[in-house]
Amino acid sequence: MATPMLALPRAGTGGDAEGRRGILPLGASVAGAGVLMVMAGLVGAYVALKSATAAWPPQDTEFDNYTATTLTLTLLMAMTSIEWAAYGIRKGFRGQALFAFALAIGLALAHLNGLAYLVNGFEFAIGSSAYATVVHALCIVPFLAGLVALGGVVHVTLRAIGHQLTVENLSLLRGAAILWHVASIAWFIAYYTVYVTK
Repeated sequence: MATPMLALPRAGTGGDAEGRRGILPLGASVAGAGVLMVMAGLVGAYVALKSATAAWPPQDTEFDNYTATTLTLTLLMAMTSIEWAAYGIRKGFRGQALFAFALAIGLALAHLNGLAYLVNGFEFAIGSSAYATVVHALCIVPFLAGLVALGGVVHVTLRAIGHQLTVENLSLLRGAAILWHVASIAWFIAYYTVYVTK
């Protein structure tokens, strides 16, 4: 008597295909929540150290407000671009979607380059003081989250170029967009903490 062969269903098929498609945005949301919890912990450390330290920030600390504000505006444009790309895929406007993907990637690269420049321009070493340590951490976490999110956006863009991104698997794009939005929110938190409230 022959034993029946067991095989996994082809991607995108099967009774629970819809459930599997929803896993990616859920996973991205959980990972994003973890990143934001790390940022909340760093803000808590910043506030606690600020209340316990007489000179906060240290005297003669210079703030590159221009670069920090430009990075914030760049992220707002990148967040809009990734949602524009999603709109283009949903409506079948492939040209618009590809242009929006290219714009989002360009803005993401500009942001990460600017953030690296900002951190490298700090006049204090990472372990020179409590202030230096927490400020470096507040800026490095959004940078690392942005790198991961950029990888997701590039992957989705390549899928779109290859005609492999449609309404049926839009959850792939939604997951990448969630990661990018989380990385952006992480920077907004760092910007407000370090450059607005000081």
